[in-house]
Amino acid sequence: MTQRLQLVFRRALRSLWENAYLNAVSAGVIAATTLLFGVYLSVQFNVNNMVDTWDKDVHLSAYFHPDVPEQRRFNVRDEIAAHPEVIKVRYVSSDAANLWMQARMPAMETVLAELGSDTLPASLEISLSAARANDIDAFAGTLSVTDFSDIDYGQEWIEKFQGFLSLLKLLGAVMGSLILIAALFLVMNTVHLVVYNRKNELEIQKLVGATDGYITAPFLVEGLIQGLLGAMFAFIGLAAVHRLLVARLKDTFELAITAELQFLPGPYIAMLFVAGSLLGVGAAFLAVNRFLAKVT
Repeated sequence: MTQRLQLVFRRALRSLWENAYLNAVSAGVIAATTLLFGVYLSVQFNVNNMVDTWDKDVHLSAYFHPDVPEQRRFNVRDEIAAHPEVIKVRYVSSDAANLWMQARMPAMETVLAELGSDTLPASLEISLSAARANDIDAFAGTLSVTDFSDIDYGQEWIEKFQGFLSLLKLLGAVMGSLILIAALFLVMNTVHLVVYNRKNELEIQKLVGATDGYITAPFLVEGLIQGLLGAMFAFIGLAAVHRLLVARLKDTFELAITAELQFLPGPYIAMLFVAGSLLGVGAAFLAVNRFLAKVT
């Protein structure tokens, strides 16, 4: 068994050397495709991280009726804070709301002064752990209409945003699948050229009784090596793209989001190498079997 494996590896390494150009092209195609797949994984990973972060801090504003006593407001705040889905509750008085509005919109200071300090109603700023629109609707329905005049949580925006995320994930999955299928086709045709260059040798092996497995095995090893090499170059390219992209975003935009852009963790990197290996082995298997079908 060991001798057979050694023979297979020797034949594979010899073919890699003798057809260095075509094998380099195959590895390059795998590298380019795996890099695109890695970019797709990176985007999906960071988008999911951002969405998870936003999901943990869904914001809801509940505005009190003007005639609700202040002590009742504090009691309502404590009652709402006891809900399991509530992360925190902050009471904002009318004066605090006016000061906040004046700081954000200085041009409104005169108007607010004329209207009075109680122009903006007191409110509760509630942060929820629930992220789905149905969960937020259900929680909003538990708030007393006798205490609150209005409840604002951007229901329409949340529904549209979640629909957009679902569509984005679906499109991402379709794009990733199309990339892998196209790469499989390209690599298969490149490997087929390698097989065609050795057709005389393979036909002789077939005539003297070599089994399909004996003929196919070295090409599968070649495909595996090509896939691993392609994935390694894709990993290096992806690391460079990530570093350059984050640096460029920080230089161009003063956005806190750039600090949240993370490189792919270990499991995703392993997925990258598995994808490259499967591309190489799968393309080699299909190419050799297509050739053997013609010979038989």
